[in-house]
Amino acid sequence: MKYYYFIFFFFLSQTSFGQRDTIEFSSFSIQLDSLVVTATRKGFDVDDFIKMVQEDESFYKAFRNIRTLTYTSDNDLKMFSKKGKIKASLKNTIQQTSDGRCRTMETINPEIAGKYYKRKKKIRYYTAKMHDRLFFTYGKVCESDRIEDQEGLEDSKNLSGMSKHINELKKLIFYPGQKADVPFIGKKTAIFEEKMAKYYDFSISSKIYKSETDCYVFLAKVKDGTKRDKTVIKYMETFFDKKTFQVIARNYHLAHSGAMFDFDVKMDISLKTIGEKYVPEFIAYDGQWDIPFNKREISKFNISFYNFE
Repeated sequence: MKYYYFIFFFFLSQTSFGQRDTIEFSSFSIQLDSLVVTATRKGFDVDDFIKMVQEDESFYKAFRNIRTLTYTSDNDLKMFSKKGKIKASLKNTIQQTSDGRCRTMETINPEIAGKYYKRKKKIRYYTAKMHDRLFFTYGKVCESDRIEDQEGLEDSKNLSGMSKHINELKKLIFYPGQKADVPFIGKKTAIFEEKMAKYYDFSISSKIYKSETDCYVFLAKVKDGTKRDKTVIKYMETFFDKKTFQVIARNYHLAHSGAMFDFDVKMDISLKTIGEKYVPEFIAYDGQWDIPFNKREISKFNISFYNFE
C-alpha cells in the first residue's frame, strides 16, 4: 500500500488547478475534483485520507455513544409482500434513560399491524429481529454486563447464530471494505484489495452535506459493464467533515444473488454532534433478503434520534 501512496503523490504533483484529475494506481484509480486538487496544494494529506477511509472507527463509536446517553427515537418498520403491499408493521417512540453506564428503555405509543409477531410475542421476521437486537433494550442493561461489542467487533469464529450475523452486519456498516465472514461473499466485500478494486471507480470530491456541512466525499461505485456476481458493495459514499475529518454520513447499496441466498439492500445513515460526541441522527433502510429456511423478506425502516442529554 505504501507503494501505491508514493505513486499517488507522484501523479498528484503533475496535476493542474481547475480540472478533474484521475490518479492511476496499479490496480485502481482515484478521481479528484478541482476543489480537492486545490486542497492538496494547501496541505490536505490524501495519503492519510485514503487510509482513514479504510480504517476509520469514528462511525462505529458514534453508535456506541448512544449506550451512555439519554435520548428519544422514532421507529417505523414495514414488511411488504412481493406485490408491494404492507403485510406487517411496527411504529413506536422509544425513550432511553441512561446514567452514563446503565440504561433502560420505555416504549411510547406502540402501533403494531399485521402478523408482526408469532406466538408468545416472538418476532416473525428476520429483518425485524435484527432491528430489535440492534436498537432496543429490555430491562436494565449496564455496559459491564455485556461482554460483546465493548471495544469493537469480535472474531465471528467465537460467535454463532444471531450474534454472528449481527457482528458481520456491523462490519459491512461500520468498517466498509473489510472482509466479512459470510459464505461465498466475504472476500467480495474487501473492495480495496487488488482482486476487487479493479471492478470499482473511486473518487474524492467536495460537497456541502444537507446545505450545512462542507465535506470531502469518498465514493466507491461499481464500474459500468461489471457482471452483477463480481461485487457485493455496489455503491458506497462516505462524507467527511472538512473541519474534523469525522464521518458524518454514509450511503450504501449492497446486493448479491446466489444459489444459497440473495439480498439487495440500500442504507442511508447520518450523524450529528452532541457536545463533543457524535451520535446517529437518522437511519433509512430499504432492502430484501432471501435467507435459507426463511421466506423472502422485503422491508423498509426509518429511525430518527433526538432529545439527547
